[in-house]
Amino acid sequence: MKQVQSLGEVRFGTLARAAEGLTQWRPLLLGFLTLLSTAIVISLAQWLAISAGAFLGLIMMLLAFVVLMAGSSGVGIMLMDKAKNEPVRSFGAAASAGLMCLPKFLLFGIILLVGFLAYMIVAAVVYYICKIPFIGGFIAFVAHPVLVLAAAAILIALIWVIGPLMAPALWSGLSLKAALANVVSIARTRLVEVVLMEVVLYVILGLVSIMLFAGLMPATISLTGLALGITGGANAMMGAAMGGGYGGMGGYGGMGPMASMMGSGAGLGLMAGLGVLYCVVGAMLAQVMIMGMNLIYLQARESVDSSEAEGALDGLIGDVRKKAEEAKERTMAAAERAKQAAAQKMQERADAKAGAEAAAADVPPTSNSSASAAAATAAGLAGAAAVSGAMHNPAPDQASEQPALDAQAAAEAVRRQAEAEAARLQAEQQAALQAERERAASEALARAEQEERLRAQAQAERLQAEAAAADAAAARQREEAEAARQREEAQAAHQRAEAEAAQKRAAAEQAAREQAEQARLKAEAEAAEKARQQAAAAANHCPSCQARVTPDDVFCGECGHKLK
Repeated sequence: MKQVQSLGEVRFGTLARAAEGLTQWRPLLLGFLTLLSTAIVISLAQWLAISAGAFLGLIMMLLAFVVLMAGSSGVGIMLMDKAKNEPVRSFGAAASAGLMCLPKFLLFGIILLVGFLAYMIVAAVVYYICKIPFIGGFIAFVAHPVLVLAAAAILIALIWVIGPLMAPALWSGLSLKAALANVVSIARTRLVEVVLMEVVLYVILGLVSIMLFAGLMPATISLTGLALGITGGANAMMGAAMGGGYGGMGGYGGMGPMASMMGSGAGLGLMAGLGVLYCVVGAMLAQVMIMGMNLIYLQARESVDSSEAEGALDGLIGDVRKKAEEAKERTMAAAERAKQAAAQKMQERADAKAGAEAAAADVPPTSNSSASAAAATAAGLAGAAAVSGAMHNPAPDQASEQPALDAQAAAEAVRRQAEAEAARLQAEQQAALQAERERAASEALARAEQEERLRAQAQAERLQAEAAAADAAAARQREEAEAARQREEAQAAHQRAEAEAAQKRAAAEQAAREQAEQARLKAEAEAAEKARQQAAAAANHCPSCQARVTPDDVFCGECGHKLK
């Protein structure tokens, strides 16, 4: 059973790497060239729409869209390589890969449009059911909030998860089906986590924007005002604000205040330089956003199993293909039944004609071939008799006219039989040709199915290889994390050992200081005792003659020296 990741396991610190988008100069250069090329193509489209016609302008606008999408996808692919800690590919490889992603994005947009139309059709059917008297009100009371909540949930998942994460899934090299399965699995299991991480990413993007524009906007305003004041653009702008400049149409010669401001070329240089500068800033902010989305997708994909969603998509595609096959088989069966009915009708008509011919020739109709042969023989005999009678009797009477009429009827029957046989042969040829076409179509369908199976097998092998590479990368990351943890533990043990050694050294120094202090005190005590003893000894002798005296003596008995 798949374990759902809790909020405590979401690594918000990973989004700190989003600021690495500011340091990647190759994606930054590609993004800047993409914005610059898009602006140039849009300007050319506007000029062509005015001068050559709206059709050429529309074509150039489509080209601008292709350039913008391909360049943006190339930037996303480069930053995806950086997010995976892989070597960043070159400009040409990234641009070509981004161009190959464009059909996937268009197909994804078509899928979204079809899903939206299907949901609206379902809602319309439900609302039509709500028009039923009596029970319709209760159905509307229940169905309308359910439809609103379902639409809101789908929009939340589309705006916050499926839309932002679909591009990183395609940039990582997945097919549209695999990418859609991954993103749908993330939306089903990790919607809240992804939304929280995107909020953190927007906070980081806001901080980066504040950091950039805190210096950029004051510098732009002050220096642009100074430049316009020196180059004369300020006067033109003031004139435009007060009345449209010189002339009735504004500006010089009716070209407007912008032309008067840029007439000397300095104003044009100022505006073009500012445009290039803000293109660079926009590319930098876009790189932070794209890098963050790539990191969110890679982290969300780690604990999501997309096999269930991919299996559901395969089942849906298989059901659609099965229904198409059933419809084709029903159509072929109906065509076969119609062909058999037509052949049966033609056979019945031919049998009826053969019976009529046999009856006309007084020959019992045994089979189609025998009736045709008998009719032909009778017609030949009748014709020969009619010709011979006409040659021997140019003016036949009423009795000789009957064989001639019979011969003509037989000839007409033979002609009709020949026409029926030709029609039957043509119908058989058409049926054989139709069968050959159906067989060729069946063979082409079988080849297409074989190619589809081969492509699916190759896709599965590639996905297995990517999964193995992802597992290897995850194992390498786990090994690196384990090595880093071991290094941290070793460093912590070393620090603890150093701290314990320092404590021991401090304890030893404290013990040495205490021993030295005790020795000093002991020496001082011994010196004091010796001095006391010396003082006591000195106190028992006369200071003048050193003769022994008693403590009670006031004068020395030898020399008479006064002691007290």
